[in-house]
Amino acid sequence: MMKDFSRSPDCVFYVCCGSKCKKSGGKHLYKQMKGEVKHRHLKRHIQVIKTGCTDRCKMGPIVAVMPKNKWYLQVNEEMTSALLDEYSRNK
Repeated sequence: MMKDFSRSPDCVFYVCCGSKCKKSGGKHLYKQMKGEVKHRHLKRHIQVIKTGCTDRCKMGPIVAVMPKNKWYLQVNEEMTSALLDEYSRNK
């Protein structure tokens, strides 16, 4: 089955997986968020993308949410669930 790329998601979570954020848990957060989006059946509305370094190394892991351009610093597992709750309302 081909993916439908014609529809843009309502929001995109960019999870920093640069070397320092990765050591602080960024890669784990990325995998957790991807799994949670799939589990909640939100793939049409929310996309999770891993990024390289965002130059905020001392504040990692970092999650940026677009299109609102909100940046979340020192994100942990509990925060990712809350973020998904916040951005998935009305879906």
